[in-house]
Amino acid sequence: WPAPFNTGDRPTYENQLDCCKNAYGGQTSGACLAALPSPPTTSPTAAGGLDFWYPDYGAVWSEATCKNERPLPFNVGDRPTYDTQLACCKGAYGGQLSGACIGALPSPPTTSPTAAGGLDVWYPDYSKSWAEAACKNDGPLPSGRP
Repeated sequence: WPAPFNTGDRPTYENQLDCCKNAYGGQTSGACLAALPSPPTTSPTAAGGLDFWYPDYGAVWSEATCKNERPLPFNVGDRPTYDTQLACCKGAYGGQLSGACIGALPSPPTTSPTAAGGLDVWYPDYSKSWAEAACKNDGPLPSGRP
């Protein structure tokens, strides 16, 4: 598909996950991640863990994940807790460019682009509001803003 815009007119990414992380990293709705072929699950772990998730403040932020392990390293009410691991990652590590928290989900999104039917790059969908947008690799690429 020929690109209907000049190189450098808008950001492009090698895969959908990179596009979501970079273009919609702080998106609280999770619309971009939900549009992935293997989106992260919103279900908490079944056996052995607590019934809530908490941020791991003992790790460096760029490498931190969410936990539901006992014993709690804090007193109840001293830090935020979340119903699901995904909610914790989005709430505590939404801008984490490393993707460490999202990558620790039981079914993390894949970094492989969709094999059939799409372009070789992914781009932000500027046709929707930021809260509802996801990354696309549909052709032809739209012309647009940088």
